Amino acid sequence: MPMIDLTVPQGATDAHALVDELTKVLLKWEGVPDNPVADGISWGFVDEVAPGGHHVGHKRNDDGPAHYRVGVTVPQGALDDDRKAGLVAEVTRTILEREGSPVDVANAARVWVFVNEIPDGNWGGAGRIMRFKDIARVVGGDTSVMEEAQQRLDAAKPETVGA
Repeated sequence: MPMIDLTVPQGATDAHALVDELTKVLLKWEGVPDNPVADGISWGFVDEVAPGGHHVGHKRNDDGPAHYRVGVTVPQGALDDDRKAGLVAEVTRTILEREGSPVDVANAARVWVFVNEIPDGNWGGAGRIMRFKDIARVVGGDTSVMEEAQQRLDAAKPETVGA
């Protein structure tokens, strides 16, 4: 259930194609199998900042090069330190290549990637708490997790809550 939030100045790149590509990068570094279930629970969000809404330092960056903020949200335990480092490097490279800029440290400094890990037991989806092991089971094709989720949804009818 990884998520990517891409914030980019409007018009800097095809942000929707970029977030799709970055989602594939994230799934690769998480070691998630390439299947429709994994795709269905991997979400990307694009936030294009209107002209005048992007600042660098203490001034607007209307004419400067684009700066990118990438928020990656994953369950705790999905990425070890090596995978995080590889993810950040490949996300940065992917953005710069798509932009058509040289892949060097000066340009890479315009791309910031924030890895947000949700502590196990704090990810809710399909109407239930999804632990890392549950997510792995879902992606692996285990239907019992979603069957249990349906049971929880059925049991959560207003007349039964707190009973």
